[in-house]
Amino acid sequence: MPRLLIVAEDLTQGKAIYTICKARGYAVDWVENRADVEDMLRSNPFECIVLDVILADGSGEDILLSIRKRADPTPVVILSGHASSRERARLLNAGADDFLNKPYDPDELFARIYNATRRQSLSPLSEINIRTLVIRPAERLVECDGERIGLSPREWTVFECLLNRRGHLVTRDRIEAAVYDFGSDIESNTVEVYISRLRKKIGRDLIKTTRGFGYSLVAE
Repeated sequence: MPRLLIVAEDLTQGKAIYTICKARGYAVDWVENRADVEDMLRSNPFECIVLDVILADGSGEDILLSIRKRADPTPVVILSGHASSRERARLLNAGADDFLNKPYDPDELFARIYNATRRQSLSPLSEINIRTLVIRPAERLVECDGERIGLSPREWTVFECLLNRRGHLVTRDRIEAAVYDFGSDIESNTVEVYISRLRKKIGRDLIKTTRGFGYSLVAE
């Protein structure tokens, strides 16, 4: 299930976006201030972020700049009240994927969210290089020193969770949810089993453990 983060201080606006996206099949997290955003981004991968420019404890633009500074490619749709063309250009140049002025039509907002996530999924990097690994996500292909590594569908599901957030912590619960979505029963050691298998295949030093929280794939 696609996961969406809403960052909006206005309760009416936040509730409206939450309702729209839940009704269309998204798993939705909603925070009202800048202070909570970093915690959410550290612990969860998102398919899209809907970000209001004006927040009580800071600027949505600062959040956007912080996201892009750490090379996080998550699509960001900006909401603003009657922004000038200069402001729109500045935010788009800062890394926003789309921009919508308030008030907005709910169907248009969802269309922009959908298109932002669709562009991301349709244009992945054709090839990702991590040390001795060469990964082509569209083909589900992983090679090490020129030799192809065979990953089972469930192993790929776990690997993809880490790959999509490489360099960042992915919680055990998030990995577990991905395996569960695959359609299998979850046992208490399921995640550990698949992490162990991946380490044997791609290299033990490529997957880091943050004890009690989760795992991360090195970025390079």
